[in-house]
Amino acid sequence: MVSICGKYRTGKSYLLNKLFMERLGEERAKRGFNVGPTINPCTKGLWIWKEVFYSPADEECKNPIIVIDTEGLAAFDEDTNHDTKIFLLALLLSSCLVYNSTGTIDEGALNTLSLVLNLAQQLQVNKGQQVDDPEELAKYFPSFLWVIRDSFLKKEDEDGNKISSKKYLENSLKDIKGVSEQAEQKNRIRRQIRAFFTERDCHTLVRPTEDEAQLQRLNELTKDQLRPEFNTEIEYLRTKVFNKAKPKNLKGKDLSGPMLLELAQAYVDAINGGSIPVIESAWDYMQVSELQNAFKEVEKKVDINIKNL
Repeated sequence: MVSICGKYRTGKSYLLNKLFMERLGEERAKRGFNVGPTINPCTKGLWIWKEVFYSPADEECKNPIIVIDTEGLAAFDEDTNHDTKIFLLALLLSSCLVYNSTGTIDEGALNTLSLVLNLAQQLQVNKGQQVDDPEELAKYFPSFLWVIRDSFLKKEDEDGNKISSKKYLENSLKDIKGVSEQAEQKNRIRRQIRAFFTERDCHTLVRPTEDEAQLQRLNELTKDQLRPEFNTEIEYLRTKVFNKAKPKNLKGKDLSGPMLLELAQAYVDAINGGSIPVIESAWDYMQVSELQNAFKEVEKKVDINIKNL
């Protein structure tokens, strides 16, 4: 389960098309998730692509990958509560969460991520029991990949040494110096992100083209019309995403398609009912549904065998 989240109008749908649909051909990528040229959001809620994908390294096609596009955060026509519901559902369903942003990792980017993580911190593993240890809750969270779009700054440390994108992320999440309330607030955000996403990585992408007119119709452009550096970085990112796309696992068990549907139903019912999902309750709901389905299947086979006596 690979989902993508981030602020609205930052190219999330386009990125998914490049990473997944383009493997099936450039024309196929143009018919992928909807991409628009205006300031108005294209995606509402969560959109799951109707087909599954497989990693090039998965020769026996044992691990189908399901891709989820999500509504952008901080849209002008929605509030923080709506954003949190979208983010929370994607977070709970994913085994790999791609967080899409532009420019650099700065306080604004960290604050945006922190806003939607605040409600996630209220998740309960067992009904009526608040989890005090974020690392305990982190066991149920996906791997985290921060993709920074339109990156133009050199990745260097304070001494001018070149660093990797992952090191850039880790440096950005270090506590800052200071004893003021403002410094403590900034460090709380950093500690929160570090605690929730123990498996994390980062990847930067240059702007796909310098032509402003072309930026408004990116989905129509062929690879030859995009910057070679962008194409190279997309290929590297695609490999990274496929490698991080592990089976969705809950309580030590890899989920099947029907189990995932039941889990999604339990989470959606809780969120639409105005409550925070309880992971154990969703697990129990899923188990009951699986047992009922198994019973019906056995009952059907018994009836057939009796008729054939």
